[in-house]
Amino acid sequence: MHGAINLDPVYILPVIISSWYGSKLSGIWVSLFSVLVLGVIEWGFWQGSLQITERLVFIGSHLATFLLAALIVTYFSITHRIEVDAADTDTLTGVHSVRSLQVELNNVLLRSKRYNRAFSLAYIDIDNFKKINDLHGHSTGDNLLKEVANCLVSSLRVTDIIARIGGDEYVCVLQETGQEEARSAFAKVIDLLDKKMKIHGWPVSFSVGVVTFQKLPEDINAAMTIADKLMYSVKNDKKQYTGLWRELTVRLLYM
Repeated sequence: MHGAINLDPVYILPVIISSWYGSKLSGIWVSLFSVLVLGVIEWGFWQGSLQITERLVFIGSHLATFLLAALIVTYFSITHRIEVDAADTDTLTGVHSVRSLQVELNNVLLRSKRYNRAFSLAYIDIDNFKKINDLHGHSTGDNLLKEVANCLVSSLRVTDIIARIGGDEYVCVLQETGQEEARSAFAKVIDLLDKKMKIHGWPVSFSVGVVTFQKLPEDINAAMTIADKLMYSVKNDKKQYTGLWRELTVRLLYM
């Protein structure tokens, strides 16, 4: 007998899928369509067994259920997206977070292996950043960090990946970029950083290390290990430099 078979999950599944991957509006439209299909199919089975009012109550209750499901699923979908975006984005500067960097770097590595193309990775550390916070306050320090991120975004390509991995540390991944291209790209970055620091009168310098992967690492762990070594290399070497604040140190390392 038809009444013994509950087909509600069949009708509500498209509502859930469209609400999660689409929008509230798409969930509502699919809810209306599902109820319409449900009504047409069920109408034939009812024949004369139910009164018009009972049929309307049946359709109305299912429509209310489907619409409620669409709204609830849409709410959780939006909340989930916000949480994912927050985890993938540095809240202060708007560039990638450490978590997002690892995901993107893994994708770059896979593409580079597939097409046998080199890529470059850069590490940037702000020298004397603590003095900015101590002398001018954390608000000025935050503005400096934002300005550095803006300089990186303005100087590099849209396809390049820029991430803030620490208080005053940034990592950039330059896709399909060899030695000379990386050198040229960071010459522009350094020039813009130098100009912006002078404009604001911020007495900081930058230690920059760039590694080009001609021989691709086996996996993301190997790439991150090299990146860590590059970071510590730059941090240690920058102690040797005592020039003026406008001087920028660049180290190019090639693997």
